Amino acid sequence: MGIYGASLVGKTTLDRYMTTPGEMEEIPEEDRTKHYKLLSQYILPKPTAKRVKYDNHTRLVHSSDMGGQKEYWNLWIDDMVARQVEAVVFMFDDRAFKGGKESLDQIAGFKFLVDVLTTRNWRYRNLRSWWKGRKYSPKVIMLVANKADRFFDETAGRLWPQGRIGEHKIFDPFRDDLIRLQKAGIPTKRSFMATRIGWNVEPTMIELLTS
Repeated sequence: MGIYGASLVGKTTLDRYMTTPGEMEEIPEEDRTKHYKLLSQYILPKPTAKRVKYDNHTRLVHSSDMGGQKEYWNLWIDDMVARQVEAVVFMFDDRAFKGGKESLDQIAGFKFLVDVLTTRNWRYRNLRSWWKGRKYSPKVIMLVANKADRFFDETAGRLWPQGRIGEHKIFDPFRDDLIRLQKAGIPTKRSFMATRIGWNVEPTMIELLTS
């Protein structure tokens, strides 16, 4: 599994929650994930194993805590290709719907990911990743609207039991890119979660991993 998205959308919180479920603290901005360079290249973080359990289903996954700043976006692709990530989680939050720089960063981050995946225009960090990456493509991409406790409204309450949450307006800024993925033959899913309070995390992960 690969977990990507712009800064402060909840990627680190999700990574920590999957490691040890429970009540999570608000991670301050100064503690957001950073990566360091060796010579001129950022070092890929090592993935860690997590065991996700829900409703008699258990899945062992490996994921890394990836930074969301724009200078790290190429590192998302490096991580995907190097680890042959099968299930991609792209996280965003309600700021994507509010306009301004934070909105643009979230929408542009997903567009960047889709651009690279649909054109297969990625770089290779070494010969091994070149060999593995020639035919690489993720099996599924899950677009996750995080911090749902902030925006779960009457419309969401109506769509949720009908399994139609993908129609919610929170996904509107990403629809053109979701269509591009579908045309490229990459399946997509959509979900809500609130990682800090642990709402709908396990069901979303199990749905993704059993698809």
